[in-house]
Amino acid sequence: MEAPFFFFLLLLLVSSSPSTARLSSYGVNTEGQLAIVSAPIPAFVQALIEIKNLLEDPHGVLKSWDQNSVDPCSWALITCSPDSLVTTLEAPGQHLSGLLAPSIGDLTNLETVLLQNNNISGPIPAEIGKLANLKRLDLSSNQFRGEIPSSVGHLESLQYLRLNNNTVSGPIPSASANLSHLVFLDLSYNNLSGPIPASLARRYNVVGNPLICEQDCYRMAPMAMFH
Repeated sequence: MEAPFFFFLLLLLVSSSPSTARLSSYGVNTEGQLAIVSAPIPAFVQALIEIKNLLEDPHGVLKSWDQNSVDPCSWALITCSPDSLVTTLEAPGQHLSGLLAPSIGDLTNLETVLLQNNNISGPIPAEIGKLANLKRLDLSSNQFRGEIPSSVGHLESLQYLRLNNNTVSGPIPSASANLSHLVFLDLSYNNLSGPIPASLARRYNVVGNPLICEQDCYRMAPMAMFH
């Protein structure tokens, strides 16, 4: 009777030891015990959380953005497609400041980004050029600075672009010639320099008299809109 009891006690001590148990990828450790394994945060959720973390949000409009929630379709200011892909980030006039995170480029299903009338500063992230499905981009009336990234020319689906009323400087990228679907463009009231690329000048009329206007010379609309 003593030997079975001793064997049982030894087995109990070994199985309860915390020293060497390791987890497999299936949530079961190498000693065959069940274990709880945290699932990795999806990349698109991580991208949104990084955007939140670099923004100052005095009114808490991003409060629902919780990395423990794997369904950003339920978050404020986010719209998803029927198959639960994040397609719209819409937060105009929400008193947001801080920086726009480069991780926005990881939200590759975005079709609309509307962040106008805030106080967001810093450069426009070059990673925004990764948004191949983007149709509408409005970053107007913020405090963005630096040059317009040449990667904007990769947004070949873009139809609507407003960067007006910032402190963006430098030339309009020549890569903007690739924006063949663009129907509205407003770059006015910045610190842009140099000529309007010929490809845009051929497709658009400049709003305002270029002989007397200064900042307003970079607001353009299709020639078809003028008679």
